[in-house]
Amino acid sequence: MKKTTPVVTAVTRISAPVDAVWRVVVALDQYAQWHPVLSLDAKPEEVTVGAEVPGRISDGGTAQQDVTMRIVEVGAPHRLIWEGGSLDALLGRHSFVLAPQPDGTTEFTDSEEFFGPAAAELVPALDQLRETYAQYGAALRARVEDLSG
Repeated sequence: MKKTTPVVTAVTRISAPVDAVWRVVVALDQYAQWHPVLSLDAKPEEVTVGAEVPGRISDGGTAQQDVTMRIVEVGAPHRLIWEGGSLDALLGRHSFVLAPQPDGTTEFTDSEEFFGPAAAELVPALDQLRETYAQYGAALRARVEDLSG
């Protein structure tokens, strides 16, 4: 029997061109200004394959967890992929894909694939995670559309 890798995907339509969305996605040092739970410590010029990006995940209250993302693919302005965690326990491969639409908007796909022994434990929470990732997409849309004004 083939083991299924848990994946969470949320798609958001953003009323702005791909370049405008990309600028916000790679402005890692500004995530704390718009992302509901993630703050990162890297500047856009540091978004290169192999870069280690330190940051924090917050639950919105006082609980925080330090994280480090490693950038594994940069295909400006359409694709950014980073990984965090460890294959010994749980590794997440997070991808952001920006697709231009005929009407000038951008289809933003936020997806994360999970690997490692603890990945199977996420399966019961995938629906809840999809809702959470949709909230991230909505926050990105609000930020980009606010900046594009």
